[in-house]
Amino acid sequence: MQKYKRLSNEDGITLIEILATLAIVSIISILLYGVLLNGFDYSKKSKENVSLQQEMNIVVTSITKFHESYGAYDIIVDGPNSSKIQLLSKKPDGTVDKTIELSNSSYEYSLFDYKGTTETPFSPTTNVSTAQPLYIKIIIKDKKQPSQAYEVKTIISRL
Repeated sequence: MQKYKRLSNEDGITLIEILATLAIVSIISILLYGVLLNGFDYSKKSKENVSLQQEMNIVVTSITKFHESYGAYDIIVDGPNSSKIQLLSKKPDGTVDKTIELSNSSYEYSLFDYKGTTETPFSPTTNVSTAQPLYIKIIIKDKKQPSQAYEVKTIISRL
């Protein structure tokens, strides 16, 4: 008789305990999924922002080197939301000395002269004399996500 009593006293997991455990695990899983999804989203935005910053560094550095190396040069853009920036220096006889093209199919470039109180977009061909500082505002936008943009306002002058 004692044998049967011992079998009936065995403890096990009840249905309520299983349901409670499943509810807690599902709540924790949903929270972790949300955190993980936000992490991926922030990582993607961070990568895009770093990419825009690197592109801006290339553009500003190239214009600065050109400004410091030549007496006069042209900045050529193909519109207000340009797909490329071309830097062109000429020899005194009018022949082309050096050309640099800055372009990336993922970005649009906008250049403005901000000398004074107004910002005026660069004309398709802007002649720059290095005797004067270059007051330039550059905006780079991602073509796929126009809300992603990076802007720099700087003065470039010869040392």
